[in-house]
Amino acid sequence: MYRKFLRSKIHRATVTQADVDYEGSLTIPPNLLQAADIRPYEAVHVWNVTRGTRVETYAITGVEGSTDICANGAAAHLIQPGDIIIIATFAFVAEAEEMPAVEPRVVFVDAGNKMVQLDTEVAGPLRRAAIERAADCC
Repeated sequence: MYRKFLRSKIHRATVTQADVDYEGSLTIPPNLLQAADIRPYEAVHVWNVTRGTRVETYAITGVEGSTDICANGAAAHLIQPGDIIIIATFAFVAEAEEMPAVEPRVVFVDAGNKMVQLDTEVAGPLRRAAIERAADCC
């Protein structure tokens, strides 16, 4: 049996652009894709913290050095500039073989989409303490 697990996420990114006329996808800066281990054209879930909407699309690589995150195509109806989003990927894991190895990679960004911390998933109130301990990593 396989189970679906969180593999990685970019936490609380700020959308800088939305283009409903583009074919579709979510443009993400290359350094954030690499930090979150998201490949170009890989499926991503986008959870809009601002509006409460969710959409699945795919990642495309943005411009090197940019901090732009752009919702493209139909997703641009649900995701607008200024919205705070969480971008997540999942993996199907064989229950008996690989489950102990599941440890999501979490990329934390500031309001300008610059990476401030690379960590694993930490439950609720423990997150604040972890952030305060990690002065600056990146």
